Amino acid sequence: MSGDALYPGSTLGIIGINRNGGALIAAAKKAGFNVGVYVDHAQPAITKMADFTLVGAYNDKDKLTEFGENSDAVIYQTPNIDSRVIRFLSQFAAVPQGINGLEIVQDRLMERAFLDQININIAPYVTVVSLDDVYQSIDSIGYPALLKPIQRGIGEQSMMISRQSDIARAADFISTGTYLLESWIDHTAEYTMTAATDGDQVEIYPLAKLQFSADRQLIAVAAPAVVDDDLLTEMQRIVKSVASSLEYHGVFSLNFYVTANGSLYVKNIELGMTSIANVYDSSANVTQYEEQLRAAVGMPLHIVRSLQPALLMVIRKKQEAAIQRQWLLKDNWQFRLFDLPAVDDDSLIGFVWVTGSSSLDELEDQVDDTEVWDEPIAPNDAPQNNDDDEIL
Repeated sequence: MSGDALYPGSTLGIIGINRNGGALIAAAKKAGFNVGVYVDHAQPAITKMADFTLVGAYNDKDKLTEFGENSDAVIYQTPNIDSRVIRFLSQFAAVPQGINGLEIVQDRLMERAFLDQININIAPYVTVVSLDDVYQSIDSIGYPALLKPIQRGIGEQSMMISRQSDIARAADFISTGTYLLESWIDHTAEYTMTAATDGDQVEIYPLAKLQFSADRQLIAVAAPAVVDDDLLTEMQRIVKSVASSLEYHGVFSLNFYVTANGSLYVKNIELGMTSIANVYDSSANVTQYEEQLRAAVGMPLHIVRSLQPALLMVIRKKQEAAIQRQWLLKDNWQFRLFDLPAVDDDSLIGFVWVTGSSSLDELEDQVDDTEVWDEPIAPNDAPQNNDDDEIL
């Protein structure tokens, strides 16, 4: 262990959580740590296992000071906390994940400049600040293209420009500031590779393949995904390159597009723990939450190994009745249902892990037979208006 290691009995502060935050709190408590949580609105169903919870605005310096002074180290579960908040907290507590990586991924231009610098293939892009810039730049980018705010935020949308007549509609989309105009990459598949790094060691989880609905809601995650050895090796190389350059300690993911001719593009970087990586709760020997905890407290990372194929299925409110039927029928399904209010039929209410076969195809056939997830699947080459998909 390093000299900055935290031992059981120390207090780990967690800021920036979503419905997956309960699993991170549980992992920290299981390891013997006290846990404090900072949220901008009360979420007792998620934070109930914490030793203390502070509710306050993310610009409330008095509350943040109290939180930092009562924590030995502070981490975030999602990267949706302004990096300036984390920098402020670093006056009072250790910030094991660092700040540099957070600043990069929260700014699309910085993220692409970072990926360019380490020679990683990304979609062509230009920066624009006005409609005139869009008209002048679209020929070099080509149709279709995505217009995106530079600052990545929660639930913010991108705009698809499929033809010249669409540009006029961007007048209501562009307000002030700088935007990114980026080529849409036609692709045949989307993958995520999750890893953990402590600055030296890098542990990579099995590759996951993603399936989305027509409106870009996540339906399923399959791991380990099977791709050509050369493609897998290149994905792993890219992940290690990012880990060595990002100045970040903890769990992170890279999202990839693969085209019909086998070209590989990096879509974006995600720091912290994701719903997608929950597939490893059943398919790997260590969860993302346990690995994040080890990175945060100075323990060596757990060596990651694949245990079995698994499907992670996303449950939404509209599927609740059908899931209750499967609850009584399936002996190879594991369920996690959230004690959270559902806003509408598309609200995420839980996950199902489907295991028990050496073949992902057999697991997928079993799920298909239930007809629980019978919504139209998004064709991978169909342009969408939101390149970051829904925030899970």
